[in-house]
Amino acid sequence: MLVDEFGPRAPGSDAERRAAKHLAARLGELGREAEVETFPVWPAWATGYAINAAVAVIGSILSVSSGTLGTIVVLVATVLTFLDLSGILPTTRRLLGRRASQNVVSWGDRDKPGALFLVAHYDSGPTRTRALRPLFLAMLVLLACCVLRAAGMSGTALTVVQFIPTAALIVYVALLLDVILSPAAPGENDNASGVAVVLRATERLDQDGLDSFGVHVVFTGSQKAMAQGMRAFLKAHRGELTSGDVALVNVDSVGSGELRLTKKEGPLLSTKSHPQLLGLVDTDTFANREPSDGYAASSAGIAATTIRADGARLEEEALAEADELVVELAQSLDEELSQP
Repeated sequence: MLVDEFGPRAPGSDAERRAAKHLAARLGELGREAEVETFPVWPAWATGYAINAAVAVIGSILSVSSGTLGTIVVLVATVLTFLDLSGILPTTRRLLGRRASQNVVSWGDRDKPGALFLVAHYDSGPTRTRALRPLFLAMLVLLACCVLRAAGMSGTALTVVQFIPTAALIVYVALLLDVILSPAAPGENDNASGVAVVLRATERLDQDGLDSFGVHVVFTGSQKAMAQGMRAFLKAHRGELTSGDVALVNVDSVGSGELRLTKKEGPLLSTKSHPQLLGLVDTDTFANREPSDGYAASSAGIAATTIRADGARLEEEALAEADELVVELAQSLDEELSQP
């Protein structure tokens, strides 16, 4: 559906915008009201991290002649990377252009004591991706070396140790340039599959009904820009998410393979998925190192988990299994809350 009609849907792109309108109409066909909520996004995350890495390399070179100056430069690059990668706020990429992105939000019955949010991002990321935690760790090691130089230490051993993270950052600049130059992926599995499953599960849950939970749907934009869509949703609806029993199930890349639930999530600072959600179904768990929508929600104190499969293809049987898992989890949660 999304792939055939809109193709790659990069954060902040026209294709993403048109896909958002399509999803709002699709929810309308299910008898639901849907709103398209626009928010600002800074999508050039790879360029921002490449700049930070290059600045850290410059700081490493400067530290040889001036330990204090080199330390300051590396510290700035490290702090900017930490703030962005931990999801606190976008930093360097704010200098690289702002675009408009959209969340598609459909509220269910708000009068029920509980709120269950079914979430899937509909944008697609670059065809090439890189893990970012090693980038930050290299900066930390480099910063420690620069601090030692500022304190007056020198010698061959320190030079050798400092060379290792410096070389790693140079390699990361090249890897990030590869990400920057790669086109946006069609996103069949990541995450047209999740969108399809949320639509199916929502239709079933609306028909069967839950006693204690209103079922709400959020299709997030710009998840591939460090989950900015979910963070924008959380900021806009903070009041509605802090009262009563609130749970969030994020469905991401479930097109094929074994379905699993996250036990913890986060590219840098990990948060644990809610144990109550994990105990509702008999499914394996895993640690997700990507900045998912589930991670953004759990970082905000919401009971959340992400459903994900370990395959890369799109198979109808896997979509049906994911649909069953979402419905089972929702019904089990409803039964648990309904017990006296």
